[in-house]
Amino acid sequence: FSSLKRSYLPPDTPRIQLRLAGDKRKHNEGRVEVFYDGEWGTVCDDDFSIHSAQVVCRELGYLEAVSWSPSSKYGKGEGRIWFDNVQCTGKEKTLALCMSNGIGVSDCKHTEDVGVVCSDKRIPGFKFINTMQPLVRLRGGAIVGEGRVEVLKNGEWGTICDDNWSLLSATVVCRELGFGSAKEALSGGRLGQGMGPVHMNEVKCSGFEKSVTECFFNKESLGCSHEEDAAVTCNVPAMGFQERLRLSGGRNPYEGRVEALVERNGSLVWGTVCSDGWGTMEAMVVCRQLGLGFASNAFQETWYWPGEVSADPVVMSGVRCSGTEMSLSHCLHHGAHLTCPKGGGRNAAGVSCSETAPDLVLNPQVVEQTTYMEDRPMFMLQCAYEENCLSTTSSKTPANSYRRLLRFSSQIHNNGQSDFRPKAGRHSWVWHDCHRHYHSMEVFTHYDLLSLNGTKVAEGHKASFCLEDTDCEEGIEKRYECANFGEQGITVGCWDTYRHDIDCQWIDITDIKPGDYIFQVFINPNYEVPESDYSNNLMKCRCRYDGHRIWMYSCHNGKTMVCHNLCDCFTSEILCYCIVPQPLS
Repeated sequence: FSSLKRSYLPPDTPRIQLRLAGDKRKHNEGRVEVFYDGEWGTVCDDDFSIHSAQVVCRELGYLEAVSWSPSSKYGKGEGRIWFDNVQCTGKEKTLALCMSNGIGVSDCKHTEDVGVVCSDKRIPGFKFINTMQPLVRLRGGAIVGEGRVEVLKNGEWGTICDDNWSLLSATVVCRELGFGSAKEALSGGRLGQGMGPVHMNEVKCSGFEKSVTECFFNKESLGCSHEEDAAVTCNVPAMGFQERLRLSGGRNPYEGRVEALVERNGSLVWGTVCSDGWGTMEAMVVCRQLGLGFASNAFQETWYWPGEVSADPVVMSGVRCSGTEMSLSHCLHHGAHLTCPKGGGRNAAGVSCSETAPDLVLNPQVVEQTTYMEDRPMFMLQCAYEENCLSTTSSKTPANSYRRLLRFSSQIHNNGQSDFRPKAGRHSWVWHDCHRHYHSMEVFTHYDLLSLNGTKVAEGHKASFCLEDTDCEEGIEKRYECANFGEQGITVGCWDTYRHDIDCQWIDITDIKPGDYIFQVFINPNYEVPESDYSNNLMKCRCRYDGHRIWMYSCHNGKTMVCHNLCDCFTSEILCYCIVPQPLS
């Protein structure tokens, strides 16, 4: 793992970690992988060169690069492709300082993952320092420098209880993350409730600590709930981004056609943004840049808003954002040669923003506790077959044979600050005979079974969902139910449970071989409905199948790594946690 100290780097340089992974024979070669924002990802081979390989190898502590390989020579990675069109001079201290499309902005596939071979010799005096510990992050905030405080401990993200939470402790968090002092120390789960453990309670900082994890806290104090999650608002220097974007034609200041200020022929001009491919991630960046909170809608047509749009030229096209950028100009977009087939007038990009947003989180313990295997006769699976909930080989299965199903319950909580509502209106909901109710979202979850290297081996795609409040926290009333064509959604503080005995609440594992696998659930996978935090929409479990029985264990939200061997755990204990699987006999 790379481990250079970052104190000499520009303050806005992304903090990344590197490793060499994949199908390799030696420690000094492999697929280049980058750890950023709590997730391992890869690097695309577009524009990559021996100079870029040199930067990678030196950041990993090797003396120099020997060669590099395109087209996933070391196997295809998984997760995000963090860097694309990387162009290094070879003198950069970290890959994050090389020219690229911007972190997280890529149109590549994992078939283009780049690999390198480094020299056997190490840089004299190079020391491995665990720069990833401690890891602190903010989640659920509407603007940069605001959010619920979360700490990574023993491979698991958790929150801080608000008992004794003060401006002084909040300032330590803000400075640790590269901001100024704290503006506010927020309590009572004001910026949404987290999941998992509450790692720290009764935190008391002196103000001189480098990390909030160095502050005194009561290790014996128990009983804090996520209703008491601490949050911060940091003082962030004015960057001037807000002045380069505006909304026009909307019915209120929170919506409108997106107009950007760009330089053309030596002067600054306002113009519209092409809506081709415009979606939730792009709208999120616009709302954040303008200080208007979260996106509630992304519009690809804006003809119904007033304004002389035909007079405004298109000044940006091909915009693709990862959702974390501070400015729309930081997103991948076309350069001098704009392309907008539909034109920017009636089809200019638009947004509507909101100060609050929902945040869906799957309860991993419920999945782990309810998993079992069932052999179900084909004649009882007719509805499921019609809804494409079985693997393609089921079409050749005789009616008197069986399909082997991995069944489980899913309990999806709304921990955000506003209700989760389907994007589609009631007129477009689809009636499902199998479930005897209307489904309001065509694709709400993906259920997948993966090999340990990330290859999909079985898919149990849940085509659609009816969204309702199955149960709520004490004092919160249910608002949504599926029966009688009722309103659909998930109220803040409530959860929707899809029981294991419902049709399609499974993965068809009839054709898979015994072995170790990764079970994965992805909520709102197409980002159809805006949320305050998408990083917790993914849940993964380790899964072992011996041909007769199945075990599900170590289920966790987010993209925290799971170690596959003792060496991984030893060299990177803060990034992953060790697993002792149950014996097969």
